[in-house]
Amino acid sequence: MPSQVRLYISAGPDQDPARELLGRSLAEFPINVGWVIKRTPDVDSVAECHLFVLLFGPDIVAPVGLELWWARRTEKPIIGCYFDGLHTPAGQVFLQENADLNWTRCADLPALRRAVMTHLSRFLLAHAERYGVSLVEAERLRAFVASLDKTAPAPAPPKATGAGGGGVILAPGKDEPAGARLVQDEA
Repeated sequence: MPSQVRLYISAGPDQDPARELLGRSLAEFPINVGWVIKRTPDVDSVAECHLFVLLFGPDIVAPVGLELWWARRTEKPIIGCYFDGLHTPAGQVFLQENADLNWTRCADLPALRRAVMTHLSRFLLAHAERYGVSLVEAERLRAFVASLDKTAPAPAPPKATGAGGGGVILAPGKDEPAGARLVQDEA
């Protein structure tokens, strides 16, 4: 008998709009498999989930780190999504220490929706028998993933950083004051 997909969404309070969007998106999913959705701070439900989704904003907040640790310990498949923008020093360290998660970078909420819906579709296709996905539904999922790929906007050119707003560009050897000497590390 097919089982429902037990999904755990781990996110801080700053990610409530993203969680709400994903909940609405699951209601509009192209096939009906039945979803059981648990969320932060129900740490005990991590061990019972089939798929762990981590939504990361600018900073790490409790108990997201504990939930991720528990998901890793219980060997859950993990979808990690983070938003573009500045991250706090603690947030940067969290991303670096968990670089092996194969994070998906999202520019905005529609990009997050596309990424998570694509991951969920592929998860269901990989576990079709467990969740009772028929051949017709599998084709519908493949078409859904293709439509999500088509609606993705072209990547924006990288945001200008550096001396674009003004600066000084030095030419070594030409900009040294008379009598100055260059100190180099001779390691």
